[in-house]
Amino acid sequence: MINIYVDEGYAFDFLSILEIKKNKSSQSMKNWQNCFDYLKSQLPNDVFNSIINSQEYTHMIAINKKTFDAVEQARYGQITAKEVDKANMERYHAKINLQNKFFFNKTTEEKT
Repeated sequence: MINIYVDEGYAFDFLSILEIKKNKSSQSMKNWQNCFDYLKSQLPNDVFNSIINSQEYTHMIAINKKTFDAVEQARYGQITAKEVDKANMERYHAKINLQNKFFFNKTTEEKT
């Protein structure tokens, strides 16, 4: 494994994706647990718990699920690419909202 340097919003977005997938297999659960533990080890417990239990993180999980569902629907021609793009932009804004609420630095991701 390698570690990469990403902003906190990106890291918790990744965790929320793993959260959606964690019940699909034992490996998915292990991936989620490893990421969860690794992020938790880098933050004070009260900060980590505040994020995990926040409305912003809950919304991030929901919007990632919505984005995954949109990609699946687009795969079968049930929705347009524009609708997938809209869901993906909502995902981006969810990351920004979490980043802004809990951290003072800006996100490193930029959307065009």
